[in-house]
Amino acid sequence: MKTPLAWRNVSHRKIRSLIALSGISFAILLIFMQLGFYASARSSATTVYDALDFDILVLSPQYVYVARPADFPRSRLEQARAIQGVESLVPVWIALGEWRSPETRERWNILTIGVEPAQRPFRDPAVNDRLSLLVPRDTGLGDLLSRPEQGHPAPGVTSEVQHHRIRIVDQYAIGGGFVAGATLITSRETFLEVFKQASADRINVGLVKIAPGASARAVAEEIRTRLRPIATALTRSDSAKAEQNFWLKVKPIGIMFTSGVLVAFAAGAVILYQVLASEVQNRLREYATLKALGYDTGFVYGIVVRQALLFAGLGFIPAFFLALVLYSLMRTQAMVPVTMELTRVIGVFLLTSMMCLSATFLAIRKLRGADPAELF
Repeated sequence: MKTPLAWRNVSHRKIRSLIALSGISFAILLIFMQLGFYASARSSATTVYDALDFDILVLSPQYVYVARPADFPRSRLEQARAIQGVESLVPVWIALGEWRSPETRERWNILTIGVEPAQRPFRDPAVNDRLSLLVPRDTGLGDLLSRPEQGHPAPGVTSEVQHHRIRIVDQYAIGGGFVAGATLITSRETFLEVFKQASADRINVGLVKIAPGASARAVAEEIRTRLRPIATALTRSDSAKAEQNFWLKVKPIGIMFTSGVLVAFAAGAVILYQVLASEVQNRLREYATLKALGYDTGFVYGIVVRQALLFAGLGFIPAFFLALVLYSLMRTQAMVPVTMELTRVIGVFLLTSMMCLSATFLAIRKLRGADPAELF
């Protein structure tokens, strides 16, 4: 029976190994967290548009992202009604405002969506059915996924948006993602009262539904041709890509999370290298003995590689379960839409393996060309 030399090396100095495993686990946990934040930024970028019902989105050419949509004449949207393949058009007003928490009286960003209650702009029929409650002025639907600091927008609660009194009459669940702490749905009339710069004749977003069998790309291209340079059009998939590209490639948040993964990878590799290099240095006599007994260099290298894999594997397990706990806390306490996905687990495991192999490659250089006779 072969002696598990790699395991014996790891378990020989338990305190030292535990300290090393703590550092490696922290690096792996940091990778999990950074990738989780990156994925949540990607998914939350389209949270609002995922809730709206459309095949094609009509926007101003000055559109930046959902909280800075710019506006264009509503009459131009109506011109798209004559295009073959267009089934329905729904105007929507969107603006980022300040919501006063009914509990702390502090002000927080809130993304307000103005709609015409007679229309059905949302994908969820339950939300559309509640729009009739917005007919009275100064009423709104509160977001169940509001962050805790926003307060609890339950039916009957009265607070302010842009210093304008709003009474919550019902609730829905959308969430504001990284754009704002929450969303708020109001009627067009209430929206225009809250945001004085807005106009009924100028809209921020046009929702276009196409007829069955029509090509969304072909219809979007025709809308762009008819409405340029006043407005443009994107299919649902193109609008999602545009929002995600803005958050992940233009805003610092995506660059920050990507850099965080690289920093965590480098930190883990350095920690593992320090541990392995120290182990190799301290056990040069043992490795020399193995060579003197006739074991080839590949066998000795294999011990170091297996030792690195043991450190990486043992560090991965607690990091994974701790990441699950932190993901749950972020979902429930910070309303960040982050979940543990199988692809992420596999990706982090592969990164961990690459990290350990990189550290091993650097550590085993001390064994190359070593003459057993010279080590005694």
